[in-house]
Amino acid sequence: MGERKGCLINNTELFKLVNKALERVYKHHEYLIKKQVHERSIVFWFGVYLHELLQGKEKKYAEYNLDFEYNKNHSNPKRTKNFKKGTYPDIILHKRGSNEHNLLIVEFKTWREPDNKRDLMKLRDFTHPDGNFKYKYGLSIILGIDESIITVLQKGEIINNE
Repeated sequence: MGERKGCLINNTELFKLVNKALERVYKHHEYLIKKQVHERSIVFWFGVYLHELLQGKEKKYAEYNLDFEYNKNHSNPKRTKNFKKGTYPDIILHKRGSNEHNLLIVEFKTWREPDNKRDLMKLRDFTHPDGNFKYKYGLSIILGIDESIITVLQKGEIINNE
């Protein structure tokens, strides 16, 4: 439940942009995925493509910041219920300096190490309405050789997007 194979995860505009960024990664960086390079190398390219798309014609998301491995909550470490020593997400879409506009948090795994249990725990913490961060959406993306498996979270729960 909440998992989707392939690129379509939801019909919202933001998720369409995520899907397009993933499609570009698979189209232009298949080598990185198949040769088992570290996930950070792949996540970098996903972020580049997502940033380009977010800054597109309509500029609806232009006021948001897209950050990689962002480890701060203002000047303190990012701590959650289950990560008391601190943690950092792979990618976030937010407005820096506030937790009022946290839109998207994304965690990645590759096909060679697909265990995303800790990622799902992290995404639950970051999207939970009673937590400090209250991200609107959390995505766990497992980068398979030919397609992704995407789990969507909202309000601390895995949701079904059918």
